[in-house]
Amino acid sequence: MKIVLLNIFLVLSLSIYGQAKITFDELKDIIGNWEGSITYLDYQTNKPYSMPANLKVTQGKRENILLLNNIYPNEPKANNFDKIKLTKNGMQLNKKTVTTRKILDNGHLQIQTEHQAKDDNKKALIRYTYNIGKDVFLVRKEVQFKEADNWIKRSEYKYQRKM
Repeated sequence: MKIVLLNIFLVLSLSIYGQAKITFDELKDIIGNWEGSITYLDYQTNKPYSMPANLKVTQGKRENILLLNNIYPNEPKANNFDKIKLTKNGMQLNKKTVTTRKILDNGHLQIQTEHQAKDDNKKALIRYTYNIGKDVFLVRKEVQFKEADNWIKRSEYKYQRKM
């Protein structure tokens, strides 16, 4: 019985500590003003479309929330607000499980989340990739439709810090 309990404890410990975890301090690097673009896949034409996109990131009322003001200079009616919310244990970003956290060769932090959802009215696995650097911020959404092996880049925001 002791061996069984020890094995259960070991498996649970490895699964908890093996998960990717991030801290809010790591996300604070994106606070500020950003200029860039969004490129998204237009499913009607099956071609990418790009347009300017700017971003203003501020601290939310709670320490674990960042507020995002998305600004589209050529399409002001599309401007919107969003947020990034990190759970207290650092294992979920916007209610999506953090699957990867790593430091890239260029020193940027890369975070990935995955969740099941629908895209283009089809069941899919959705992956968000966040690359965070002092002067660079990138958010990429990729979609893997059910029964498919390949990932489709659905959208990508690329920003440079505004000086």
